[in-house]
Amino acid sequence: MEFAQEKTASIQFWVLNVSSFIAQLTIAMVNLVIVYHLKDYFGLTAEKIGIATSITTAMYLVFCIAGASICTHFRPRNLVEVSLAGMAVSVAFFASTSNLIVAYCSLAFYGAFMSLLWPQIEGWFSRGKEGAQLNHVTNAFNFSWSFGVGVSSYVAGILVEHSTTLPFYIAVVLFFIVFLLIYLSSVIVPGIRAVASEHTEIQQSQQKDNSTSLRYYSWIGLMLVYSGMSLILTIFPLYAQDVLKISESTTGLLLLIRGVTTCFGFLALGLTGFWQFKKSYIFLTQILFSILCLAAVHIRSIAGYAIFFFVFGLVFASGYDLSMFHGASGCLNRSQRMIIHEVLLTVGSIFGAVFGGFIYEQFSFQMVLQLFAIISGIVIILELGVSFLLDNMKSNKTA
Repeated sequence: MEFAQEKTASIQFWVLNVSSFIAQLTIAMVNLVIVYHLKDYFGLTAEKIGIATSITTAMYLVFCIAGASICTHFRPRNLVEVSLAGMAVSVAFFASTSNLIVAYCSLAFYGAFMSLLWPQIEGWFSRGKEGAQLNHVTNAFNFSWSFGVGVSSYVAGILVEHSTTLPFYIAVVLFFIVFLLIYLSSVIVPGIRAVASEHTEIQQSQQKDNSTSLRYYSWIGLMLVYSGMSLILTIFPLYAQDVLKISESTTGLLLLIRGVTTCFGFLALGLTGFWQFKKSYIFLTQILFSILCLAAVHIRSIAGYAIFFFVFGLVFASGYDLSMFHGASGCLNRSQRMIIHEVLLTVGSIFGAVFGGFIYEQFSFQMVLQLFAIISGIVIILELGVSFLLDNMKSNKTA
């Protein structure tokens, strides 16, 4: 019996990680190509592209919040299957239309269906795990999806030089492949098929919630690094094309550097535990992000941006992993906690795309970086002040 459970757990581990890799590769490829397609096919400006791409993230945000209590009553595999099918149809509509309104609607549905994917997978693989086990599965997942992002940047850069529609149709096929992987594994493996809804799981559990308050600082850091990620994925490709005059494949290669270093960052964090439950490490990650943005203002060469993406990849991995680990640790309702994680990273993404796009259109990419450095610096100072006050209050109570 124990052997069968271990085998099921092992199969589920690989199914979810392979699915996460292919799904994120596909999603990241679609998100990057959308920028080029909206510019070349529809002729939108950087500011309008930032608003258009935020339709997806805004709908993702809305449906994550709206479905938080409802989704707990469904088996995670069923929600993931609906998500994959819905995203495939939405992308197919977006690629085949010449009507901007239809394109916007397709982006909205794309984001809505995506809201059923990541919170469910994250809650699914982390269910019932704590400490070293939780660190192992979260970082395996993080490596899988981040590796997918890294590969997709380079693949998308090559494909988009031939056509801005071809990558979308390839994406539809990849979504279908992941759908089959989840569906067939649940048919073949009884243990995966038997995974209950989270609502049922919590009712049957006798455990108590032991969440850590460090998740709040980690969530702020998540929003900061994701605003930077959104800036890199939506605004930098336009800056590279318009100002740096480099090809889409070279831009893809630069983004690949960030993706690869993020993967190695997740691997390193998965093999260590010194960063867990350490407030100082959370603040250090955020400070490094602010310094990195400020330093990037003076970069003018491809080599300089290669170094920037290398360091940013490590900082991003740290910020993301801190949020996922401290958010899930000690929590019973994992999918709802992961919805908070996804909502906050989406808020960061929207801010990066819309605010970054507006400032870039009106001023320059360097001005965007300066403002991001200033904003993050102010946020960090406020966090340190709140942390100091709370620590003092706690010490006074215990005195």
